[in-house]
Amino acid sequence: MRTVACAAALAWLTFCLSGCDEPAGPATVRGKVRYLGTVVPDARIVFIPDESRGTHGEILRAQTAGDGTFVLQPDGPTGIPPGCYRITVMALETVATSSTMPRSLLPDRYRDPELSELSCEIQAGQDNDVMLDLK
Repeated sequence: MRTVACAAALAWLTFCLSGCDEPAGPATVRGKVRYLGTVVPDARIVFIPDESRGTHGEILRAQTAGDGTFVLQPDGPTGIPPGCYRITVMALETVATSSTMPRSLLPDRYRDPELSELSCEIQAGQDNDVMLDLK
């Protein structure tokens, strides 16, 4: 009986020393993509965990609506993992015929996570707004 009481007291002490905070809820991520001040509809945004900054996990994807806004949806029930992400953005023109390749509406560097210079840190339990103003 004494062992159980000691274990319970130790668990309570450990919980309180760790901050006694309730666990953070899932993060939400929404934002907007603009290029040269104009919204970018139908763009594909990719959030890549930045392992060099300690973030590991799955690649996350979103697509912009007609007004350039997007909402990042988690793939699983655990929500969007907090941490640092590198971001890529790609938008292609709509092509009427299948004989021509679609042209990129954005500079090529935004498709490369090493060159895009786009990044964010997603905070746990918060609404995260990611505004991407491309030039």
